[in-house]
Amino acid sequence: MLKSVYVVAYLTAAVVVTVYAVMQLIAGQQIVPAIGLLLTSAPISLMIGAMMVLNNKARTSDRLRVVAVGAWLGSALTAYHHYIDGGSLEPLSIAVLMTALYYFYDYWYARLDRSASNLTVGKRMPPFELVSPNGDILNSEALQGSPSILIFYRGNWCPLCVAQVKEIAARYNDLKQKGVRVLLISPQSQRHTKSIATKFDAAMEFYQDKDNNAARTLGLENKYGTPFGMQVLGYSSHTVLPTVIITGSDGIVHWVHETDNYRVRPEPETYMAIMREKGLISAN
Repeated sequence: MLKSVYVVAYLTAAVVVTVYAVMQLIAGQQIVPAIGLLLTSAPISLMIGAMMVLNNKARTSDRLRVVAVGAWLGSALTAYHHYIDGGSLEPLSIAVLMTALYYFYDYWYARLDRSASNLTVGKRMPPFELVSPNGDILNSEALQGSPSILIFYRGNWCPLCVAQVKEIAARYNDLKQKGVRVLLISPQSQRHTKSIATKFDAAMEFYQDKDNNAARTLGLENKYGTPFGMQVLGYSSHTVLPTVIITGSDGIVHWVHETDNYRVRPEPETYMAIMREKGLISAN
């Protein structure tokens, strides 16, 4: 619960401080402290904003070094200005706070607990059921017969997840020609599932994991992982840990990507390489 509130509070604070700093610069007031504040807040605001608007970034590096460097430079700049010119401690206090909030975001919020996972390479997944946008039930046993890629994503509210779906959609024809099924699975409502299913020009299989039952069975549930406030848009407070599973035609799990950082996702080329390596698809 704490993380879901924290991320909203942090990103809101980053936007507010960015706007405040820009207004100070426009007004020609406290130029140096304003630049310092901008360095501590604008990089993360711009990065998340671009992700949400463009939906073209499915991953970042494990560490956001540009944001970290900006935070430290901003804090150092406001500290230097206060040491030289004195005056109010407010800019320095805000800069230090924003730097601390960033480090909590990168080293605490972004980290995922994978201790409950029930996925084992070389074994079948525990049985579970999914619901199609039309209300049809898919039993996991029905995945046997062809190699499959199962992508558990958090929901339409997550820009990295939407970009990840966009990426796999661009490679869908290649996968289909090789006899690979692609399943996109999320706990979000049927309304949201239908919305993303019609967004991309690829006949991938979208499924709802109703009440997170499949995620719970597989040990992938992320309780209170949805940012606070998304509930008013129809999203559940509980979501899923971003996960990619590759199974063979016999239903055996051949590869699992269980990231411990929600911003780090595998690329479609990785799926293809793994499936060729495992002999699930042809090398051509």
